[in-house]
Amino acid sequence: TDVVLDISLPPQYVNAIRWIASYYLCSSGEAAALFLPPDMKRPRKPAVSFSQQAAYVQHNKLTASQEKIFLEMAAKLKSGASKPSLLFGVTSSGKTEVYLRLVREAIEYGKQAIVLVPEIMLTTQIVERFEEVFAGQVALVHSELSKSEKYQSYMDFYSGKKSILIGPRSALVVPCERLGLIIVDEEGEGSYKQENNPKYHAVRLAEELAKLTGSLLVLGSATPTIESYHRAQAKHYDLHELSARYLETALPSTKVVDLRDEIRIKNFSPLSLALQEEIASKLKEKRQVFLFLNRRGTATFVSCRECGEVIICPHCSVPMVYHINDNNHYLNCHHCDHQSTVPLSCPTCHGYKIKYFGAGVERIEQEIRRLFPFARVKRIDSSSLNSKKDYQDLYYSIKKGDLDIIIGTQIIAKGLDIPAVDLVGVVSADVGLHLPHYKADERTFQLLTQVSGRSGRRGREGRTIIQTYWPESRSIISAQNHDYSSFYHDEINERQKYNNPPFSHLVRVIAENSKAEKAKEEIGQIAKAAELEGVDYIGPAKAFLSKIRSNYRYHIILKASSLPDERISRIFKVNPYLFWDVDPENLL
Repeated sequence: TDVVLDISLPPQYVNAIRWIASYYLCSSGEAAALFLPPDMKRPRKPAVSFSQQAAYVQHNKLTASQEKIFLEMAAKLKSGASKPSLLFGVTSSGKTEVYLRLVREAIEYGKQAIVLVPEIMLTTQIVERFEEVFAGQVALVHSELSKSEKYQSYMDFYSGKKSILIGPRSALVVPCERLGLIIVDEEGEGSYKQENNPKYHAVRLAEELAKLTGSLLVLGSATPTIESYHRAQAKHYDLHELSARYLETALPSTKVVDLRDEIRIKNFSPLSLALQEEIASKLKEKRQVFLFLNRRGTATFVSCRECGEVIICPHCSVPMVYHINDNNHYLNCHHCDHQSTVPLSCPTCHGYKIKYFGAGVERIEQEIRRLFPFARVKRIDSSSLNSKKDYQDLYYSIKKGDLDIIIGTQIIAKGLDIPAVDLVGVVSADVGLHLPHYKADERTFQLLTQVSGRSGRRGREGRTIIQTYWPESRSIISAQNHDYSSFYHDEINERQKYNNPPFSHLVRVIAENSKAEKAKEEIGQIAKAAELEGVDYIGPAKAFLSKIRSNYRYHIILKASSLPDERISRIFKVNPYLFWDVDPENLL
C-alpha cells in the first residue's frame, strides 16, 4: 500500500524554503520539495541498521592543537553559535577526530548532527569511523540506497530515532527538530552544488539553516575556497587552523618536472625519467604508488596531421576522446556519450596521418605495464567504479597491499588514507589550468594539494612528482610548496581586480535551442533587461561548450554585489524558462 506521509516541517525550515526560492530564483514548490521524503511504497523490510552499542568506542587522543580547537567549538555549540567555524587543516591533520568529538558533544547536549561528505563512495573511512564510534546512532543517505532505505534513513533522523545523519548534499535537506551541529567536510568540493533546480549550494544553504536553527556550522578543508577563507579573514567566520599533520608527520616533498625538458632529451613517454626512477625505487621498497591524471580515456583528442582537423562530436561542439577497452578502439563524447569508430582517414582532407594527442588513464596503464611488467597495476576511473561496493573492494585491496601501482582520475585524489603510499605522481597538472573560468587556478591548486596529500601518511616520508608544461604557474608553485597563504593572497587580488566572487555574486543564464538564432535572441532579451535594470553583466556570447546534444548554447553572466537582488528577480521574470544558475560552479 502507499505510504501516507505525516510530515510537519518545523517553522525554521519553512523560512529556509522562502529563502531558497528568493535566493536561487525558483518556485516555493521546488524549494519545498527538497525537504520531503522520497515518494515510494511502504518498505516491506526495514533498512539495514548498524548493531546497537551501549558505550562509545574509545576516541583517539587529541593533540594539543586539536584539543584547543575542539574546546573553542564546543563552547560555541553549547551557547548557540553566533557564526560558522572554518577548520583549515592540512591533509592528514586529524580533522575527523575533531568532528567526532563535536558530534559526541552535540548528542550529549541533546542535539542532532548532520555530517556532509562530498560523495559517500569516496569517503569510506570517515563513514566507517562514525559507525564505529556511534554504532546504532548513524543514519546514512546516499545514491546507492533503495527508495525504501532512503525513506527509512529520512524517517529515522526526522523522528529523532537516530542522532547523526551522514551523506552528500541531500543529507542537509532532511529536517529534524533538534538540529545543533552541521559539519561540511571538504567544503570546497564542486559536488556540493546541485545542477538541477533548485540549484542550491550546500555550504550556502548550511549557513542559512545554521542561522535559522541556532546550530554550529563547521566547514572543514585542507584547501578552503577563496570565498570561505575571505569570510574568515573578514571575521564572518571563526578561523581554526591545524597547520601540522597528526603526530607532526612531515608533508610530502614535492618535485616539479618541466615536460618541455623531456621533449628536449627525446623522452616521448608520458612518464618523465624522474617519475620512472621514483616508481622503480618504491617498487623495490615494496611501497605503493598512486599515479593521478585528471583525464579519462586514452587521448585528449584525435586529429589529422596533414590538415589539422580535430574529430568533433556531431551533436556537441567538443572533441571526441579516444578509448581502448578490451582491445576495442573507439571514440567517445564525454558530454552526450555518442560513440563512433576511429576513422582510417581524415573526414576533411582524406589524409591518412591520424594522430592521437595527450594521454589518458588507459594510455598511462599501457606505458606502466610496458615499463614495469611485474608490478600489480590497477586502473580506476568513474567508468570502472560503479557502486559503493566496487569502491570499498578497491579500498581494501589497496589497504591489504594487493596492488603496487594505482592509476586513476579525480576519484583517487581524495578520501583515501593508505599508509603504504609513499609516492604520488601527477602525470599532467595542466588539465583545466587554462579553462575560461575565474576558478581555474584555484581548482588546480586544490586538486594538486589534495592528491599530494595521499602520500607519506602515518609517519612515512612521502614524495610527490608533478609533471607540467607550465611550471611557472602560481597554482603549481604554491601546491609544490604547500603554500596556501601565498596562493590565497595572489588569487584574492586577482578576484578584486576583476570584481569576481567573493567581491560579487554571479548569476549565469543559458539559452539552449536547436536553432542557434533563437538561442541568441533569447539571451539578447536578458541583456536588454539587465541594461534597463542597471545590472552589470558579461556577454552575451556563445557558451564555451557552444553545442551540446544538438542544442546551440548562448549565455550571459549577471553580476550583483549581494543576493537576493530585486533587480535580478525582475530580470528572471522576463524569461524564467531559461537555465538560471545562481553562484555557478560551471561557466562552460
